[in-house]
Amino acid sequence: MIDYRKLEAFCKVYELQSFSRAGKELFLSQPTISAHVSALEAELNVPLLDRMGRIVLPTEAGVILYKYAKKAFASLDAARAEIAQLNDEIAGEIIIGGSTIPAHYLLPRVMAKYMLKHTTVDVSLKVADSEAVIQKLSNGELSVGVVGAFENDPELTFIPIVDDELVVIASPSYLQQPIELSIENLDEHSWVMRERGSGTRKAFANALAEHNIDIRSLPSVVQVESTNAVIQFVKAGMGLSITSRLAVSSEVERGDLLIVPVADMQLHRKFFCVYHNRRHYFPAIHSFIHFLKEETRSMRDSAGSVHD
Repeated sequence: MIDYRKLEAFCKVYELQSFSRAGKELFLSQPTISAHVSALEAELNVPLLDRMGRIVLPTEAGVILYKYAKKAFASLDAARAEIAQLNDEIAGEIIIGGSTIPAHYLLPRVMAKYMLKHTTVDVSLKVADSEAVIQKLSNGELSVGVVGAFENDPELTFIPIVDDELVVIASPSYLQQPIELSIENLDEHSWVMRERGSGTRKAFANALAEHNIDIRSLPSVVQVESTNAVIQFVKAGMGLSITSRLAVSSEVERGDLLIVPVADMQLHRKFFCVYHNRRHYFPAIHSFIHFLKEETRSMRDSAGSVHD
């Protein structure tokens, strides 16, 4: 019978592609992690991981074992949650996927309040762009997601929870004073763009398309994968960009960034809570989805609209 701890160590190395990072994640030393994996390989009489310097890659046998190990862990988590349910206790694990803006400006406060209320629930947050979060939900890698883009997928439910305002930003060094841009002269400026798959980029592309403008026609000086990177490049005077108003509120107040109005273009979108229709969710996940909807509703009621 395969030892649970050895299997857990293997899976963590598989996911992080590193023995040292796996050790930190599991609060074990690197030699202990290495010993667990080696013992597992000896027990199965097959190499599971190829050690290639700093990079660790799975062998074909490793890919197969990981697939079944994740199913086994999911079954154990379901058993724990179901047993806890017998005592009317909300317990278990929730893996939340958040696109960049929700992950940094919305979910932390909601998750903190939820975890204080439900101390027996293990909650973790994975950050990726909207497209990647939706894909991971479809693959069963996440319990629930919060994203800034909608996809017409019959297996997924999208619940709008928060309104978001997107704004065009610039540094004072790039624009000496705030001016109103027109749709027609956007291509006269350099742009710091989010990556393909970003909900922010998709919302901007859709707004431009309404005016028969292809987002690819805007001169892009750099493409980045996070809101913070956008802010830093714009502050450095690289050009204009577009992001959530909440993400830049402090920089705007300090005068480090300017919000640049664009005539005839208002950029609004929604953030969605997303979950899989065909997965069997235990009380912890149901309770978090309900809690998230209630918390964001109270935010809307108190502020009229949450611009994040």
